[in-house]
Amino acid sequence: MSNINKTILILTAQFGAGHVSAANAIKEYILEKNPNYNVVIQNFIDASIPRINNPMVKMYERNTKYVPELYNYYYYAKKNFNSKFDITYKIYTPKLTEYILEIKPDLIISTFPSAAGCVHDFNSKKENTPIPCITVITDVVDSLEWIFPNTDMYFVPTYEIKHRYVQKGLNPDIFRVTGVPTDKRFNIKDKVYFKDEKYNVLLMGGGRGLFDFSEDFVRWLDDFNEDFKDKLHITIVTGKNEKLFNNLTVKKPLKNIEVLGFVTNMPDLLRDNDLLVTKPGGATLFEAINAQIPIIIKTPKVGQEIENSKFIIDKGIGIVYNNESELQEIFDLMVNGDLEHRINFMLENLVHVKKNINPEKIGDYVMELL
Repeated sequence: MSNINKTILILTAQFGAGHVSAANAIKEYILEKNPNYNVVIQNFIDASIPRINNPMVKMYERNTKYVPELYNYYYYAKKNFNSKFDITYKIYTPKLTEYILEIKPDLIISTFPSAAGCVHDFNSKKENTPIPCITVITDVVDSLEWIFPNTDMYFVPTYEIKHRYVQKGLNPDIFRVTGVPTDKRFNIKDKVYFKDEKYNVLLMGGGRGLFDFSEDFVRWLDDFNEDFKDKLHITIVTGKNEKLFNNLTVKKPLKNIEVLGFVTNMPDLLRDNDLLVTKPGGATLFEAINAQIPIIIKTPKVGQEIENSKFIIDKGIGIVYNNESELQEIFDLMVNGDLEHRINFMLENLVHVKKNINPEKIGDYVMELL
């Protein structure tokens, strides 16, 4: 291992929490390998056109929540569209080029497609010396929006995604199967299931703290658990929804459910629970895989989450429900003992999935390009 100081630039974006959490995890793995390295995480929009970052994030959140059909039309249109014909990222390139020249990185890692496009654009200009680059794909997708010429390495979530890209003509040697990079604390090895002979169930929203369950359902679940406290322990994380947290803890407190607001100890919560009911974002999915906790999700409406849910079904590591009535039925099955064999099956499958990803090698893979 070289002791020479190197600067590594990780470009990310705030569209969902997964891109930033992947960047933070990669930084952790790199510094574990060499703490002398200077690892800089930068929102690529803030480094280029900062005034549009917040409006674009809000537009993304509105589109995915209120008009997912429109979002998906654009998302799937790019799936098989050769990225070399996509020029939308070029508006960011001039200022981002100035930033890169100022930082003088020895390696650039991108956790967002447009950031990868900007790096490709930078390296394509004759006056710039090409900088080694890695792209990190943060959902279980094989979209060409992530693929740009002369990218030195790709971190992909699964072998299936690597295979699909190879089928599309890419060189298999440039892929490393890492899973979606997550905080090392999620790699739980001493997990104890069904403590006190109960199902410990964690309900939470998406990575940006959005809560995806109606208050009516939460009230039903609280009443339901009145009769099954010997079989169920339920924890709800309301995230950034302060109004809901206040409703459930102060205004009309729940009696049979533990309620938490915004938390920073998510690895501990996954360690202490047996089932996770949440949204299928890429980061959340691989946090669950690393923590070896089956995942229960509502049928998603947004492109990348749809692809993640297909992976959950194909690998048998979770349950997909269509509405809150079906989620109520899942809790009924749980307390009646009719879900036990299926949960054990999911736990076995999680072991196999985890064996086939190599997040612990991220630091080594990065060193290959330095």
